[in-house]
Amino acid sequence: MKILTALDGSEYAEIVLEHGLDQAVRNPDAELHFVTAIDSDLDDDAGREAARAWLDAAVREGQATFGLADRRVVLHVRRGRPAPAIAALAAELDADLLVIGRFHVPSESDVVIDIVECPTLVVGIEGHELEPQCRACRAARRESDGERLFCAEHADGRMADLTSRLPPSQSFASRIW
Repeated sequence: MKILTALDGSEYAEIVLEHGLDQAVRNPDAELHFVTAIDSDLDDDAGREAARAWLDAAVREGQATFGLADRRVVLHVRRGRPAPAIAALAAELDADLLVIGRFHVPSESDVVIDIVECPTLVVGIEGHELEPQCRACRAARRESDGERLFCAEHADGRMADLTSRLPPSQSFASRIW
């Protein structure tokens, strides 16, 4: 398993890092990759080295906290806009899980989710959610306003029967039924 955690240097990066390292604890054989993207206007090596030093310090501190100091990690510093840089690296690595943050609206994570093909753990203020790994499943949910949960390939013949979840009106003496 390959886990890619994307960090941005904001005050929320530590939260995303913690979720990525939590996944590493749960998957002891996973390859751990961490990425940060820097603006393409910063073509100087000093900017790249500063980003790498920050990423290295943040990851090492997190590893120590989670008892993962002996785990090998790979650090990536990419130039360019974050969304395409993160998505390209996830594809290059053939990542099994991408961990990203969503703390602002609009967020780069919304763009990443639309272009990445792997399962994505999106960390936000209210917690985290695992986004679907299939674009077709996302499209099916969006086009059906949530009535269909999966694309034809992943539905496996199952259809959500939401009406069966309502109790028959005669079986309850409640005024709401």
